[in-house]
Amino acid sequence: MSKLKQLTNEDLATISDDFGEILEREVSKSISMKELEDLDLDIILNYENEQLDVDVDVGVLFDELSEITQNQISQAIDEAYLKFDSYIDDNYRV
Repeated sequence: MSKLKQLTNEDLATISDDFGEILEREVSKSISMKELEDLDLDIILNYENEQLDVDVDVGVLFDELSEITQNQISQAIDEAYLKFDSYIDDNYRV
């Protein structure tokens, strides 16, 4: 695997926004958005020594009649990370 290119603050902002969109898409594929009252994504990027670490905290408020499980949310997040890895490889590796 090749290394990351030098990332600027603008790159990091774009990466954060794009990862948010990837997460929203994956969650909406796994879960009916009608069952969610609120979805809050907190994406934390740490870029040091040419290493990018990305942590996400997903806050979900379910409709009271929802049967969504935490496992479904976790699977959607895992799938989003896989797609995010491909996104980084395609756009930010040299």
